[in-house]
Amino acid sequence: MEFWSIPVGDKYILYRPLLRRAFVGNQAMARLVQDVLLGNGSEATQPPPEVAGFLHDIGFLDPDPQPPLPPEEDYRPTHAVLLLTNRCNLRCIYCYANAGEGSDREVSVELARAAIDVAYHNATERGQARFSLTFHGGGEPVLAWDVLRQAVQFARAKDLPCYISLVSNGLWTRSQTDWLIQQLDGLTLSLDGTPETQDRQRPTPAGRGSFRRVFKTTQALERQGFSYNIRMTALPPWREQLARDVAFLCEETGCQKIQVEPAFNPDRGRYQPPSFQQAEEFAAGFMEAFEVAALRGRQLYFSGARPWLLTSAFCTAPYGALIVTPRGDLVTCYEVTDPGHPLAELLTIGRLDGGQVIVDPTRRAAVLARLRARRQSCRQCFCYWHCAGDCHAKVFYPHFEADPEQDTRCRMNRRILTDMLLWSMADSADGVYRGEEIAAYA
Repeated sequence: MEFWSIPVGDKYILYRPLLRRAFVGNQAMARLVQDVLLGNGSEATQPPPEVAGFLHDIGFLDPDPQPPLPPEEDYRPTHAVLLLTNRCNLRCIYCYANAGEGSDREVSVELARAAIDVAYHNATERGQARFSLTFHGGGEPVLAWDVLRQAVQFARAKDLPCYISLVSNGLWTRSQTDWLIQQLDGLTLSLDGTPETQDRQRPTPAGRGSFRRVFKTTQALERQGFSYNIRMTALPPWREQLARDVAFLCEETGCQKIQVEPAFNPDRGRYQPPSFQQAEEFAAGFMEAFEVAALRGRQLYFSGARPWLLTSAFCTAPYGALIVTPRGDLVTCYEVTDPGHPLAELLTIGRLDGGQVIVDPTRRAAVLARLRARRQSCRQCFCYWHCAGDCHAKVFYPHFEADPEQDTRCRMNRRILTDMLLWSMADSADGVYRGEEIAAYA
């Protein structure tokens, strides 16, 4: 049975992650529960009847369910992801891809159709009910409008349903808005909060604000009853400011699900891990914002701390996605948009050429081996089944070659997960976390 006692001041969170059960106890209770679960207790150290009854009633002594299976490593992707273009109509001050700079690149119509064909054929052979197509970053996908339209029409013409989604900054014309509402099944809209926050963090190339145009898009989506998610990027100061931004989005939009991710890089086109102080400040700011969203019935989450989720992989991109760059390279991460990315050599596993997926087995094996090694290094962490080793676009950077236990991003993830468990227990009538509480808000 998997059991953790997580120190919190002079108490402990007693945690069964696979059961999604937790409560707070003192050191004596932590030792007693450990003895009971591991079968180390003698007759003299058996719990008092009232304690035994409590543990039994909340299901804390139940056997662990089957843990999540490792992801399938056979590469037959049914999800085509097109990193459509590096062109962008914004100059976000934290942009990891440095979008809008350098020579223009976009996925060709031929390449888009080939990727769709691969996902469709794999889904058909596997007997799946549908395949998927996503237009993603490196720039703003809608700027490659002709390719996007033709790709959607090509996918819709297949005899198997296709779930089509878009990640976008929302700077659309009226005709684009009407067409996308009719054609898309899913949408993630980048919007960072209040007009002041959005305009400061996501300006146009001319330095003007972008809030008004993006907010106009959200209003059009809601008039048509189109469900969408918001993706926020949060910069310091996180205390109070992040809560204000989340409160604004809850009050001024109908969006039900908001993902927030922090950025620590001082310049565009770079990634930088948090300092200890930054990690602590974001964790505190996130929990302020989480409570704001929860009180309004909205779902706010951060990908590095997901206590409601039990998984063996942080994301499915390295396993089930055919991620295609404008050059036709196949990569294992949505952030590796061109050969200039620091991890491009490691995370490029092949190419799409002449309609054929050509995978370098040595390269792919190297990526999967790194993922397994990273996951194994996390085995003695209570986040093991939740972050599943964290985002490989972050943890494969050189600074993560050190012990993950000492890394500031890992510390941040653990702090947020701990605080979410505490929040849930405080919100519960009997002080017990049962998994459903946080799941309702994420």
